[in-house]
Amino acid sequence: MQDVIAMAHQMQGSGAVSELLRLSAALLEHCAYELARSDRRGQVSRIILISAELERMARDAAMQ
Repeated sequence: MQDVIAMAHQMQGSGAVSELLRLSAALLEHCAYELARSDRRGQVSRIILISAELERMARDAAMQ
């Protein structure tokens, strides 16, 4: 995980925004899947919605 964070800190420029948002969305989506396996399932749908919003933001940023 530290490698991912280090890579993210090295990204710069307008293209980085879109990629960082996509990375954030992917991490949140994975978190939701892991939470779904536990007793804390109530948060899963909220996390998936946040992940989807980050994906939309990434697409918008890529168009600019």
